[in-house]
Amino acid sequence: MSAHEAGFLQRLRAAFMVEARDHLLAVGSGLLALEKAGSPGERGRQLEIVFRHTHSLKGAARAASFPRIETLCQAIEDIFALCKRRDRVLSADNLDVLHSAFDLVGAHVDAGGSMTPGSSPDAVSLVLTQLQAISRAEPAAGPGLSLRVGNGDKPTDEPPSVLADERPALAVADTVRIQTSRLDRVLQAAEELLTVKRAQAERAEDLRRLESRFDQWSKRWLAAQPALRRLRGLATSADPDLCAQAKSAAKALELLDWSYGYVHSLEGGVRAITRSAVRDSHLAGRQIDELLDDSKTLLMLPFAVLAETLPKLVRDLARDQGKQVDLQIVGKDVHLDKRMIELLRDPLVHLLRNALDHGIELPAKRQAAGKPPLATLRVEVRLLPGNEIGIEVEDDGAGLDLDRLREAAVRSGIVSEDVAAALDERQALELAFRSDVTTSPIITEISGRGLGLTIVREQVERLGGRVEIENRAPRGACFRIVLPQSVATLRGLFVEAGDQTFVLPSAHVERVLRVPRASIHTVGGCETLSLDGQVVALARLHELLGLPVHSSPTESMTVVVVGAEQRRLALVIDGFQQDEEILVKRLKRPLVRVRNIAGATVLASGKPVPILNVVDLLKSARQIAGQEPKRPAATMQGGRPIAQRVLLAEDSITSRLLLKSILESAGCEVTAVADGVEAFTALRSEPFDLLVSDVEMPRLNGFDLTIRIRADQKLAELPVVLVTALSRREDRERGIDVGANAYIAKGSFDQRELLDVVRRLAGTREPS
Repeated sequence: MSAHEAGFLQRLRAAFMVEARDHLLAVGSGLLALEKAGSPGERGRQLEIVFRHTHSLKGAARAASFPRIETLCQAIEDIFALCKRRDRVLSADNLDVLHSAFDLVGAHVDAGGSMTPGSSPDAVSLVLTQLQAISRAEPAAGPGLSLRVGNGDKPTDEPPSVLADERPALAVADTVRIQTSRLDRVLQAAEELLTVKRAQAERAEDLRRLESRFDQWSKRWLAAQPALRRLRGLATSADPDLCAQAKSAAKALELLDWSYGYVHSLEGGVRAITRSAVRDSHLAGRQIDELLDDSKTLLMLPFAVLAETLPKLVRDLARDQGKQVDLQIVGKDVHLDKRMIELLRDPLVHLLRNALDHGIELPAKRQAAGKPPLATLRVEVRLLPGNEIGIEVEDDGAGLDLDRLREAAVRSGIVSEDVAAALDERQALELAFRSDVTTSPIITEISGRGLGLTIVREQVERLGGRVEIENRAPRGACFRIVLPQSVATLRGLFVEAGDQTFVLPSAHVERVLRVPRASIHTVGGCETLSLDGQVVALARLHELLGLPVHSSPTESMTVVVVGAEQRRLALVIDGFQQDEEILVKRLKRPLVRVRNIAGATVLASGKPVPILNVVDLLKSARQIAGQEPKRPAATMQGGRPIAQRVLLAEDSITSRLLLKSILESAGCEVTAVADGVEAFTALRSEPFDLLVSDVEMPRLNGFDLTIRIRADQKLAELPVVLVTALSRREDRERGIDVGANAYIAKGSFDQRELLDVVRRLAGTREPS
């Protein structure tokens, strides 16, 4: 192949990757719609959609020389053609196979068409075998099961298709394909014009101040006129001495008259320039705002782009856990910054997984509680005042169990039992966002590590937003995310503290007010302020930032009330300026994470102004007040953690050596045995801090070994981690039932995951 041909193939494959993802999204949505379709006509239309996208994907794969993708698409297309030709109905199991097949195609696409660990030749062969089995199977029989397509009323021997009058009208607009990186640069250039807008506004204000100085000069000139008239009157006096003085003052009077005319002329010029500068500033500001808005629309995408992947995620997780869930998505047409959508994907997935794993109950349990077996999971996106976006993830499950949250926090060392018992509902809900706090009885690949909601909060705060919880137990819970519509700009209030200027994000600012010093009271050693009948903690901004005092005490103080994480704080500041839209400059290396600082903006003068992190300020205020609970420090020896005694039960020599090496490299003292009987004997003869065990072992498997451990009075509290190739839902549920603390599937094994689990579980026990 020549260099020219190779280059053309590379460009062709790059175009295929973009096209393939569009087809896969459409097919995924179509399969879900086909599964839910209630009428034969609707099923026929959805079948036609997935059939056409599969056919197009197959042709594109052939053109781009991706034979594996082409082969898979051909096998899938055969099934759809059979359904159309024979009125074939796809069962739930058939649809599961089709979803798996398209997942495999998607894995190839994500890997650039190359082989991936999850798409080995064996995996492809297995899926092809399953697809061929569906094609060979006889059509489903029985009343109400035949799938009629075409006109939706009468069966036909001809291959059905969407009728001409049923085809949606297509509005074709002139379009051009542009790389998003180029659009990013255009938007960044437009956003930089905010600095130009601010500079012009400041220059116009400088001219206004200069113009006001002429008013002061005019007042002084008018006040001097009586004295000047008396001085001019000396020339007509009969007194020769006064006449001589008048002549000597004539030149000074002449200069004053000339100066008046000259200054008056300057005043007129300055006023004209000021009016022009103000007009130009308004015009430029409006044009910059319009350009910025237009530029933003280039990279604004509907929430539907992110929502397209959610139904299949929820479907797969629900089926895997044996739950029935109806996912409702509202607000798909709300537009967000493309960069925002990319960064919101992980938080939204974590919230959905959290709702499915912790909130929504199994059908039998829901019915016992008087609920329908089909749970409702709702995602709603809407525009809020102030160019903000609101996202709600709501379910009608069991809600959050506050007592279990308190117990989990105590177990993880976040708070003591006394402190946990004293927490009110709002404070207890905050524990859900703390790292290592989880109410899951077992650690799996879906949940149980206490990190999901922590990741949600950290990512949302990094975007300048906030997360709130509304607990409706036992009728569900609602998580609310509030974000700026753009990641590059925000409205901020300029405040002064310690002779410096800072920006507080307006989204977190509740109000600014003057309060008398006498209204401040001390409660429990902390200064507080009463606002709207609520006691709010008070802190001085310069103290939180470690700045010296530059203002003298006065009878009243300027206070800005901020809120985040469902908490409020009154900040004493030296003064405030204006509230306006600013361009956010994110911190870069080496200043990736600076406490209390979220970023910076640049003034027209080129001076950087820090943007404050309100969540950090709340934490700093608690630390100063001595309210921040601290986790007990780990016992140390020689600069590294004391090695935990771990018993490893694994019958495979290779797996045993691998796991033993991983655990020992982390500082654990490991004893390895070959099966469950040897493991139980070792546990009865010497102390261990934790057991890591395989499930499928001779003589005594991991499930039965765990049952024996939980039944033994001396071993009942021993943490047990099951590491196994069994990854079905039934196997994980069996692990929960027998009392395992963690369940790690070898298919998605990550040594960091194992070590995190070991550190966490072993850390809850006293060293042996």
